[in-house]
Amino acid sequence: MIDERTAVVLPDEQGIGSDNLVAIAQAAEKRVEAIKRIKKIALAVTNKHDWVDQDGKPYLWVSGAEKVARLFGISWRINEPTLDVEPDGHYSHIYTGEFSMGAATIDAVGTRSSRDPFFSRHKGRDVPLDQIDRQDVRKAAYTNCVGNGIARLIGIRNLTWEEVEEFGGFRRGETAKVSYQKSEMSEEVKDLRTELRRMILEMAGGDGETAKDILLGLTSFIAKDGKEVAGKRRIDELSERQIPVTYGKAKTAYEAWAARGTQGEEGASADDIGDQLEL
Repeated sequence: MIDERTAVVLPDEQGIGSDNLVAIAQAAEKRVEAIKRIKKIALAVTNKHDWVDQDGKPYLWVSGAEKVARLFGISWRINEPTLDVEPDGHYSHIYTGEFSMGAATIDAVGTRSSRDPFFSRHKGRDVPLDQIDRQDVRKAAYTNCVGNGIARLIGIRNLTWEEVEEFGGFRRGETAKVSYQKSEMSEEVKDLRTELRRMILEMAGGDGETAKDILLGLTSFIAKDGKEVAGKRRIDELSERQIPVTYGKAKTAYEAWAARGTQGEEGASADDIGDQLEL
């Protein structure tokens, strides 16, 4: 049993100023310098065609990642992809892979979704799901996995444009540029959106959940392949092109609802609206 008056003295090597901690700090400093050198060498083998300005952030194409892989002797093995399909028909391809450099081995994941703006947006407008090429999404998921694995293994993820410009030898404005920002909605469509929200809420008797169900019924549709595509439950999720179409359906349902004298306190149900539109 230790006497409470007995002081326990730790070995000096545990102290903050010990030689052991100094050695750790020195080793850490060397690692930091090594990482900087690796980053500098890795970026030096890329050029402006290997990078893209993606919404203001530098993104390394797989062409650049493969150059880095050859430089450092990185190898990889990619597994067969999995497909994740959502209720509304959108889907994601997911690849996993094992990447090795010397004795170091890591796992990496690459995924791309049909919802990604690269596929679902073009010139500020939504691209219909049936017009998105599945093979393009799958190929993009594969290259995303390869790029992620190489970048993680080397330590060149989440770079800034300052770093890329310093070590790459080219300027940000010289690369390709991709922007997914949505274009500003016209005032006319904004007015339709406001009126759409009013009609749906009135038909729902002011109940938010019922209004969401009504909107879901108005925006659901049958695709060319015969499968039902789930609609939206929030008006703010509708694109500029979808709002006028949905407004037209809602107006038809609203006029039928009003003509039937269903403006009572309880409002209309989602099934009522579906019957009026023969959905």
